[in-house]
Formats: sequence, structure tokens, C-alpha cells
Amino acid sequence: MTVAETGEMNLESDPGRRLFLACWPDQSLQELLYDLAERLQLKHGGRRTERENIHLTLVFLGMVQQQKEQQLRQQLRLLDIKQFDLELDQTGSFTHCRINWIGPSIVPQGLQELHSVLKRISHELGFHTEERRYRPHISLLRNSHSETGHTIKPVQWKVNRYCLIESRQKRNGVEYKVIEEFPLAEEK
Repeated sequence: MTVAETGEMNLESDPGRRLFLACWPDQSLQELLYDLAERLQLKHGGRRTERENIHLTLVFLGMVQQQKEQQLRQQLRLLDIKQFDLELDQTGSFTHCRINWIGPSIVPQGLQELHSVLKRISHELGFHTEERRYRPHISLLRNSHSETGHTIKPVQWKVNRYCLIESRQKRNGVEYKVIEEFPLAEEK
């Protein structure tokens, strides 16, 4: 009998898929950030993040089997977290991995709440998430030669959703696929 016939899956035969939760910008914001990455690339070299891969990671989950993924998705559908404004107003770099990024100088309460709730749910479901302090950022360049931040015109982002994303290896990097979007509630 197949999985479809029995409705069951042998967990040992399900390697799962590599998943994470992220704030996913719309296409126009991805375009704007991609253009900023191009300007940084001209100064510092490196490789730009592909336009369609630009995102802000909330929680990395790792390899997730189908049963756990379904439990996670059920819980995420029940959350009632409000939309928030995010100002991306600083750039910087992680020198140990040669990444240039853009991020907020002040983390809004809505982003802190979203990250905390998602991390708590992840722990409850047995995912091993990072223990270091959350530092929200969007990676723009990899293998960059720069260690300094740059003055930029702040980028405004009305965050109205977050997504469950699958990360797949491909020949020249990674490909991200949105598995499910979770809307954030409008302010009343």
C-alpha cells in the first residue's frame, strides 16, 4: 500500500525538507533591495542575493518531516499577530562569513513579538533553533570584501505576512520556495 492509500507515512522513510520562517517582501521591495545590493557590489565585490531570494529570516527550522510540518502549519494558522512597520535604515557586514546586509537600527515591537512566538512554537515542536540573540537583517551580498556599514536612505516596509519557506540546493546556490503564507492581522 502507498502513503496515499493508508494516509500514513513511515517517519523513517521521510527525510523531510529544509525549512525556515521568514518575512517575505513583495516583488517591488525585492527589486529595490536588489538595486541597493548592486550599488554595494560595485564598491565591495561579492555576489548579490538573487532578487527572488531576498527575505528576512525569522526562525530557521532545519530538516522537517511531513508530520511535524503539518503540526507547525496548523499552529501558525491560528496565530493572531498584528502587522507592523519595519524601517531598514542601516547596513553592515558579518565579517566571519563575508556577508553584507541591511536591517533595522531599532527592532519594532511587532517583529520582536513575531520572532518570539515563532521561536516558542518551534521549541514546543522540538525544532533546534539558534540560541544566539536575534539580529534581524536581509543578506544582500555574499563573499564581500567590505567590513563597514554605509549611509543609506531608509527603506520602509509594511510587514503584513510571513511565510514558511523551503530551501533547496541548486548548482549555483540555493532556491527558496514559498510553501505557505500566513497573513498578519490589520491594526484596528
